[in-house]
Amino acid sequence: MERQELRTRSRTVIGKQVRQMRAKEWVPAVVYGPDQAARSIEASERVLGQVLRSAGSTSLVDLFVDEEPAATAVLVREVQRNPLNGRLVHVDFYQVRLTEKVKTTPPIHFHGEPALVKAGQAVLLHSMTQVAVECLPTDLIQGIDVDVSGLVNVGDAIFVRDLQVPAGITVLDDPSEVVASLVPVRMTIKEEVEEEAAAEAPEAEAAEEKE
Repeated sequence: MERQELRTRSRTVIGKQVRQMRAKEWVPAVVYGPDQAARSIEASERVLGQVLRSAGSTSLVDLFVDEEPAATAVLVREVQRNPLNGRLVHVDFYQVRLTEKVKTTPPIHFHGEPALVKAGQAVLLHSMTQVAVECLPTDLIQGIDVDVSGLVNVGDAIFVRDLQVPAGITVLDDPSEVVASLVPVRMTIKEEVEEEAAAEAPEAEAAEEKE
């Protein structure tokens, strides 16, 4: 995949003035890493949003600051959003060394549908939605595809050891951990009832205490 480019500018605004900067649709950010001290930067909210949607946290981004001719290869490390409107509040970028391995957690993309699920006789349980991997920055992947259509019988499962990853990627999670499995419909209903009961228990106890 082609690397995303993000052009930013140095930031001197701090404290309460940051609110005014966000009002002008600029997002405060910081870039740090093993070869440079932390730098305060700012990026266009619109452009930054586009880059984040494309790169996520598992793809390299070529970061330019001001008029610097050379880009810094970075990964998105932390994204803060306003919980009320979802707008970007702050982003952390981590500068990587292209010759040193990094750890990321690409998402798992499930494809297909088991015949029993289609017939309403079983439920596909997703036990994992992402997996921990280690690789060189240039070998980073945006996700891992898993075809679940091969699950035939209730109890069938796909394990971490079954995941197909490109050469150069090392999966760090326990090979015996279940990624997805077929379970009986009644088991799913039972789990939902137990979860509801567990959620209602504190409320019932609180009501009794008030009485």
